[in-house]
Amino acid sequence: MQPVFLIGDIRLAKEILEKRSAKFSSRPTVPYIRYHVDPAQVYWAVLEQGETNFIARRLTAGLMAGVRAGKTELLQQFEALLTMAHLLDDGGKNWFNQMDRVSASMVLAAAFGLHCPTGQEPELQEIIACIAEFVRLCSPFASIINVLPVLDLVPGPMPWRKRAQTHRKRDGALYDKLISRAVSGEASGMNTWAAVFASEDKPEGDQRRLMNQFTMAAIETACTAVSMHNFILACILYPKWIPRAQREIDTIVGEDRLPSFQDRSRLPYVEAIVRETLRWRPAARLGAPHQSTADDVVEYKGKEYFIPKGSVIFAVTWAIEHKQERFQNHDMFQPERFLDDTNHLKAGYETSAFGYITACPGIPFAERALWINIAMILWTFNIRKSDEPDLTTGLPFQYDDSDLAFNGEARNEIARRLYH
Repeated sequence: MQPVFLIGDIRLAKEILEKRSAKFSSRPTVPYIRYHVDPAQVYWAVLEQGETNFIARRLTAGLMAGVRAGKTELLQQFEALLTMAHLLDDGGKNWFNQMDRVSASMVLAAAFGLHCPTGQEPELQEIIACIAEFVRLCSPFASIINVLPVLDLVPGPMPWRKRAQTHRKRDGALYDKLISRAVSGEASGMNTWAAVFASEDKPEGDQRRLMNQFTMAAIETACTAVSMHNFILACILYPKWIPRAQREIDTIVGEDRLPSFQDRSRLPYVEAIVRETLRWRPAARLGAPHQSTADDVVEYKGKEYFIPKGSVIFAVTWAIEHKQERFQNHDMFQPERFLDDTNHLKAGYETSAFGYITACPGIPFAERALWINIAMILWTFNIRKSDEPDLTTGLPFQYDDSDLAFNGEARNEIARRLYH
């Protein structure tokens, strides 16, 4: 039986997954993914240490250096501004989908020059459908061969093979079209990420094959979209912090213009809100699985723990970001926990929201997207509970921020009830 270790301490997580990454940066092998869904390891291999991972991260590091230098700021500000206009037009009733739209459109515009102003564009719908199918196929229960690998010895067009082949064909055609658009089509004059990946005039050569996983990771992990959903819920359940945030914005920005990235260094409380949003309800609650490639022993609180080769390790983001020793009243939304007595941001900020040694490579883009959307929403809107009753009971709608509420239909129902 394969041992599984759950880590709920950020110091221990960094010790194992960063300092000892040589032993713990691998991922568990899922037979269906490895041999059928992603046999070329375009998606899965980039999560592990190796040549493909090294190439992908080196290319991404160059792109993110440009993001840090402000090259995508105008794009992200425009997309956030468009979202404010859509929310004003419909009274905020479609806010949930607007958070999804702005998150995806920012990524696709930067990656392929594909702007999605409505969220109903055919290309966007096809991307979402392909990603959703990939996620379904990556489920441990997607194929019986994950449980009984021996069945994969049966020859012929078995159902699991046909389904994976259909997905790969659809996925390949989609990204070939998007990359052609960026390299030689209508977006060829733009500085897109796809053009950088596809360029042959660099040491790595043409690496367009990696744009699939890069885009999928950026959209499916949905850090921006999910975090924005959680931010709105925090406004509903813990509204006492909102006036302070709006006073800071009014003082620095004023009433005649919207916030911009040039204001960021002077808005520490808004920065604290972003950090608290990532902490309060992390988008990836369990974190990504790692697998050990060698035996090891770790010490924690004076005790030694043996981790055998082949063990699966989860650094559980929810547990780490809700640990009482790090955050008092951890279940409450309190941005001021990240400020010192002089209202400056505390030094030594650490978060597990984006992972560890194989962390999300697009962190700079994601956290900037989150910041500009939160700043603009707080400048533009006052957020309150819906007056509409729950259709199933006729009583006032009950807002729930428990872990149980953060799934499927319950979460969608919350989305339908919140508005500005």
